[in-house]
Amino acid sequence: MKIIFNGYFYKNEKLKVDKAVETFSETFKISKNFHFTLHSLNENESKKLNKKTFNKNLPTDVLSFPLYNNIDSINRLDKNMSEDMGDMFICREVIKKNAKIYNKEFVEELQYIVIHGLLHLIGYSHEKNDKLKMYETQLMKKIWNES
Repeated sequence: MKIIFNGYFYKNEKLKVDKAVETFSETFKISKNFHFTLHSLNENESKKLNKKTFNKNLPTDVLSFPLYNNIDSINRLDKNMSEDMGDMFICREVIKKNAKIYNKEFVEELQYIVIHGLLHLIGYSHEKNDKLKMYETQLMKKIWNES
């Protein structure tokens, strides 16, 4: 799966995010022809989007907007075609704060947030929290051990 970066991302961040997405794509067997757009927002923009979408009046680390309901519908797509998986919006300021809280480097927290957002893009939600957490843990072990 490819990433279309929208906003500012440093070269090392792009490399680390690419590595995380590659691991994710291999795990879920998602075509290299498929893509999603990763947008970088400031806190004010994140807060507005979170309020508009989820009626939560605060900025958040990631918001995902999938174009497909679940991984099964994605797996039925033609892997030879270019398919848009959806959009993901991250807030650098919130990610920086969370990195400090969880004693992680910014790029590690960014990788985690992108994985979390990708799980939402393929249909995992907080309502199905057990599977979401299981995949997050499994994927982050691979990513952080390989990075």
